[in-house]
Amino acid sequence: MYKVSTTLFAAILSACLFTACRSGLRTDEDSLVQVGDAILSRHEVVEAMPEGLSPADSAEFAERYIHRWIDDELLYEVARKNVPDLERIDALVERYRRDLVIFEYRKRLLSERADKEIDEQEMLDYYEKNSDMFRLREAILKGLFLKVPENAPNIGQLKKWYCSPKSDGVEKIEKYALKNVVIYDYFYDRWVPFEEIVSNIPYEFGDPETFLKSHRKLEFNKNGYWYLLNITEYKAPGEVMPYDFAKTQIQEILANSNRLDFNRELEENLYNDAEKSGEIKWLYPREQSLRDDSIK
Repeated sequence: MYKVSTTLFAAILSACLFTACRSGLRTDEDSLVQVGDAILSRHEVVEAMPEGLSPADSAEFAERYIHRWIDDELLYEVARKNVPDLERIDALVERYRRDLVIFEYRKRLLSERADKEIDEQEMLDYYEKNSDMFRLREAILKGLFLKVPENAPNIGQLKKWYCSPKSDGVEKIEKYALKNVVIYDYFYDRWVPFEEIVSNIPYEFGDPETFLKSHRKLEFNKNGYWYLLNITEYKAPGEVMPYDFAKTQIQEILANSNRLDFNRELEENLYNDAEKSGEIKWLYPREQSLRDDSIK
């Protein structure tokens, strides 16, 4: 909720209230201006006012808000008198209101009902049955990337460590990285989009698949930095995603399916309960076709 001091607001709007009283307009303490039957209240302006405004900015905001409200009300009054078929507009508004209330109700029920925990085996089964759905649109890889100042110590040793498959090599890199490395990205254990990595390297890679087929590492020096990339695995565009890479998508698919099932179950239960209780009253013979001319 936006707040402004009562003293400040009274100072800003005292002229408006004084003018209203002199004009003979009937108003209460909270009312600021009236157009037709509509009244703008002080409370409404306070609610709309952002926090942290200076006194001058608060006054300017209030003045703009009041004049915009007056313009809207005047335009609405004219439009209401001149737009035909207001009943159709009212029906659309009511339909929108109903849809919005239903949407908010569904959302509340879903938030109160903790999303069903999606079992790992359920995701694996879905992946195996639908693996062809999960095709890569871009290359992905596993590996390690370093950006190091060219004047950093022991660059020669670092070039040996970053290609080492042994765990002690990674430990040495991590200790070295604390003081000397600008970027250190360890992704031996996860798939990463090719573009996410190479966006940090000022090198002309060309076609990703061609590069990955011919390179398992890259050592590149430019603008005072060494760029060291070691690639242990890769997948080309068009290949089936590894399960670990597809897992987030699968979770979302199954979660959406659960939500759809919940909504369908909600509607069926409401319908069945209403029919049993007699809340639904059929006003035509059920066996009669709705296309029958006698129903028109």
